[in-house]
Amino acid sequence: MPKDKVSADAAKAAKTGKKAESTLKKTPYPELFTPIKIGNCEIKNRIVMAPMNTVMSLDNQGYVNEQILAYYAARAKGGTGLIITECVLGTKLASKFPYTSNLHLFNVTHVPGLEELVETIHAFGSKVFIQISIGFGRQGHSATHESPPAPSPIPYQTDPALLPKDFQKFISDNPQILDPRIPTMAHAEMPREMTREEIKSEINEYAHSCILVLMAGFDGIELHAPHGYLEHQFLSPRANKRTDEYGGSLENRMRFLMEIYNKVRETIGRSVPVGIRLSGDEHMPDGIHHDELKQVVRRVGEAGIDYVHMSDGSYEALKYFAPDEDNLHLVKEAAGFKSMLPSNVPVISVSLYDPANSSKAIRDGKIDMVSLGRQMLCDPDYANKVLAGKKYLKCARCNQCLMRTAAGLPVRCKLNKNLGREKYMPEYWRPTRPLGMNIIPPIPKLPPLV
Repeated sequence: MPKDKVSADAAKAAKTGKKAESTLKKTPYPELFTPIKIGNCEIKNRIVMAPMNTVMSLDNQGYVNEQILAYYAARAKGGTGLIITECVLGTKLASKFPYTSNLHLFNVTHVPGLEELVETIHAFGSKVFIQISIGFGRQGHSATHESPPAPSPIPYQTDPALLPKDFQKFISDNPQILDPRIPTMAHAEMPREMTREEIKSEINEYAHSCILVLMAGFDGIELHAPHGYLEHQFLSPRANKRTDEYGGSLENRMRFLMEIYNKVRETIGRSVPVGIRLSGDEHMPDGIHHDELKQVVRRVGEAGIDYVHMSDGSYEALKYFAPDEDNLHLVKEAAGFKSMLPSNVPVISVSLYDPANSSKAIRDGKIDMVSLGRQMLCDPDYANKVLAGKKYLKCARCNQCLMRTAAGLPVRCKLNKNLGREKYMPEYWRPTRPLGMNIIPPIPKLPPLV
């Protein structure tokens, strides 16, 4: 490289470093704006957009559209360090039993739209991981009333007492919402038990979909195992009554999850970070609890996981999944997970909207990053405003956003009039590329065929 080019690059790096240092001195929450590495991926700050089902794909054909592009662009432009996509269904079987409408990634026709999404998010300065799911299991829904595949034929049931307070009031005012003739997330079809052959086939297809993830250019992969989804169901004695090698002891119940992780690593190696999302506790009397989940975290840590993203509860215990306040028991559970992992494996904790709370948790070494869901729906500029010490639009936790998606409607927010119409706003259209830049994505390097 020419000497003058080296000097120019060094000067630019020094200037950028001084600017970042100056910004950190000015912000009231410097812990949130210190860069961090997840595997081989550097993130500019500790603020993460949590994955959320938005029902913006509308037709359940699984393809990205202009509204989805602009929705994510708004959060990237708002200064978010890492965006984790909504649940993307990674097998054909999983796609038959969606939330109501999800993005898909299990064949090459899904890649172009997701590559466009990656390019858009990168253009606005954020990194993006894909949350790719092997299925909803017994929480899945079928337009043709088929039985969803699950560990065991245990029906999904919603207990109104375990819903957030605004959900409870809505159901109290509208009891007809629990009528099984009305299609909502309150109920699902009776599931059927997956066969061993089906389990192996799904794991293989899911791992192959992770090659498609690399082709789309994502910066990382999040395995999806919280909230009563299929991996969680195998872990939980409440949902898993199997008597074969996938049921019974914790060792057997975590077999499905470990086989997924190991197959993904065998297929794509360490080309991008691979993390996992888990609930800190199922919070159901006969479910999987924090002590057992800590052992799961220890096992994935030993296997080489790159990060752990902690949430809580399940669709059957939604008040823990979507708490009514900054519930600091989540920090305690996150610290429990962190205690089981190597020091270089970050733990992301969810639902701390007050930056004072998340900054303190990072400062105290209990978490490494914070992920925000409903708060990001409410104010896409949260990160930039917190960095500048400005007032942000605080989520009311009214859960109208969740109630809409539970009824199969695209997400909206009573405080953010622009949620759902970002595609009409030019500031969220992807900027023009510089002329001459390389437009061929890097070809992923895979482990040798065996």
